[in-house]
Amino acid sequence: MDRTRRLSEEVMQRHPEVFGSDFEENKKTLIELALIPSKQLRNRIAGYITKKMEAESEDSEASDDSEGPAVVEAKE
Repeated sequence: MDRTRRLSEEVMQRHPEVFGSDFEENKKTLIELALIPSKQLRNRIAGYITKKMEAESEDSEASDDSEGPAVVEAKE
């Protein structure tokens, strides 16, 4: 696992409730929560977290759609 992914997973495990699917907000959150030595690494971590959060929200939306009751129309 590369450094970006490892650090991203660690930060998300420690603070799962503060990240979302907005890149700019995730960058600001990282500035407050973690000491990241470079701007480039911080942006990579924020990008990875954003991508992961978007994927999780899409997965939850897909599961919500599939759990609904099936409606079958009867032909007369």
